[in-house]
Amino acid sequence: MLRIASLALGALLLAGCSTFPDAIATQDEDALVSYSQVKNNTEATVGQAARWGGIIADVRNDEGYTIIEMVHFPLKSWGRPLVSDDTEGRFLAVINGFVDPQVYQQGRSLTVLGKVGEAQEGKIGDYNYVYPVIETSGYYLWPKEVDRADSGIDYSPLWFRHNFYAPYPYRPYYYRYPTRVRVQEEKPNATSNQ
Repeated sequence: MLRIASLALGALLLAGCSTFPDAIATQDEDALVSYSQVKNNTEATVGQAARWGGIIADVRNDEGYTIIEMVHFPLKSWGRPLVSDDTEGRFLAVINGFVDPQVYQQGRSLTVLGKVGEAQEGKIGDYNYVYPVIETSGYYLWPKEVDRADSGIDYSPLWFRHNFYAPYPYRPYYYRYPTRVRVQEEKPNATSNQ
């Protein structure tokens, strides 16, 4: 009985552990504000903790810091952005230090953790846009996802693989399918003389 109780307690402890990478893990998940909360009321949320993610749209390095423009997407349960055809908007992630644009390329998935900063105005093309800002304390660049092709291997013996040779009960006899021939009807000549 003691063994079952200790296994149950261990399972509960493991369930409570964070599945996020260390760089973007936090002790107080409930204190994090969502992107939509900040977008709707930026001034009231400045200074609050946030963890957002998305794909990189642009990287701009400046003296002592880097600004990464991100297209926001909701996060999966382990922190990776769930990229889809629908987004709530964009935000700026301010990172202290240099971030190499060749590594942090456009289209890569990134999750950032930090505090909400003052909104900044900018442009997307000719469109004026107000960017929510997150001043990062941690960030995680996700590895590129590889397209997988599922393939199966048929481990059955050779005579089971082909319906033609399958033994009973699969095909107890050989049945010859009739050959179908398509016969074209002759169309009457449209230019015939009457």
